[in-house]
Amino acid sequence: MKWNWGTGILIVILLFMGACFAFLYYAQHQTFSLVEEDYYPKELRHEEKLVKMRNANGLSMPLQVKLENPNLVIRFPGDFRGRQLAGSIDIYRPSDEKLDIVLPVAADTSLTQSVPLSRLSKGRYIVKVDWTSDGKAYYKEVDVFIP
Repeated sequence: MKWNWGTGILIVILLFMGACFAFLYYAQHQTFSLVEEDYYPKELRHEEKLVKMRNANGLSMPLQVKLENPNLVIRFPGDFRGRQLAGSIDIYRPSDEKLDIVLPVAADTSLTQSVPLSRLSKGRYIVKVDWTSDGKAYYKEVDVFIP
């Protein structure tokens, strides 16, 4: 077979088309998920969330989320000593929604709540705490990296 300009151009075009088809095949077999299923209704409640965040920032001490082996410890401020707490703790994994954990607020008498690290995979989490006390709502987000 004789190699000339026409043969070279044909080979380049065939390689390009093969790469395009390989990319299309690869792209169709990728999994994707939304960050949150019902993001639009949640966005409409954004102002409400900002008010809760302002309430949390106005406390005498911030909500603390720390890694203390073998637990992820959430400490509520001393302002809530002797008061009833209700709400939820959403341990959100941005990269995989199957690893998310949602717990009710169940702080003990020392205003702490622990989550065993064995329930969490290694990686980045966002701990979203949404709680109420005496009719006032609070919200705080803290980034945590599980080594």
